[in-house]
Amino acid sequence: MFLLKTTFNGVIYNIPFYTIKMCLMVLHRKIICYIGLTFVIERTDELMKKLKIFVAVVVSLGVVWGLGMWIIFGEAALKNIKNKEPYPFYNGKYHLIAHAGGKIDGHIYTSSREAVEDAIKSGMKFIEIDFIKTSDGYYIAGHDWKLFNKAAGHPERGDKPMSLAEAKAAKIYGKYTTMDANDVAELMRQHPDWILLVDKARDVEYIAKLFPFPKRVILQLYGLYGYLRALNAGIDYPTLRLKGGRRGVKEIYKVFMDWLNVKSVILGEKSFEKNLKYIGELHDKGTTVILYGNPRFKIVENADEIRKYINKYIDLVDTDTIREL
Repeated sequence: MFLLKTTFNGVIYNIPFYTIKMCLMVLHRKIICYIGLTFVIERTDELMKKLKIFVAVVVSLGVVWGLGMWIIFGEAALKNIKNKEPYPFYNGKYHLIAHAGGKIDGHIYTSSREAVEDAIKSGMKFIEIDFIKTSDGYYIAGHDWKLFNKAAGHPERGDKPMSLAEAKAAKIYGKYTTMDANDVAELMRQHPDWILLVDKARDVEYIAKLFPFPKRVILQLYGLYGYLRALNAGIDYPTLRLKGGRRGVKEIYKVFMDWLNVKSVILGEKSFEKNLKYIGELHDKGTTVILYGNPRFKIVENADEIRKYINKYIDLVDTDTIREL
């Protein structure tokens, strides 16, 4: 019943959203074409009439979309707006997150039981795990299926998902244990002093029910729409993935973030470096800033570089190898 409800919610939320988005993209292109034509051909009444119709349609769709979002998410959004308290999980003492469970025996991206247990033993209080969906609809810890299949000794499968039974039977690099969501929850029960950062799981309504410790789960969301879905699903600590492109974070995005009272953001090194001033402003007003990268980048795997920015621009760093600062 729960899976049926989750699927229904996904349809209700996603189909209207992406349908309107596609319509707006098409209309946007047509409007540009019409505006361009008005400068190279005679401005006929018929042409201007069509242009007005398209503009009216776009405005109407925008209003309908906005009202729909408010009807669906308004209550959760207002609750978040009114709550001015910062997230309690960050206390300024611990700054490091073990990415994908952390490095073990020279291997990264394993998300294995052994990697997580090793990170816990080394004193890590934040551990990040990606989750991927099996062919029969369950979640296991893993970055992506192509990487998982290769590490499990089945590169010929490419990015084809395994079933839960197949994935649990597989050994990562021949010796590490695959975990499903229940295994991760059990580790949280056994070790009550670490916090889980969840990535790669967009079924937020399902994730909200998956882990029995909502106060110890930080869920990474892609876009303001995902952030609103998480609030509506009862996720206590959503964190917004921030993208800053060539021209930086868009001003309209900043406005909505400020209005929604977004309390935590996560971003990559490239976006961080391009938006340093804005990230500093977010940090100064109490927003928890999390930085991630990969081994090719210069900050997250370099303790000296991390020290330059910690407590000034960023609060937490998602890293494979660093265990202390």
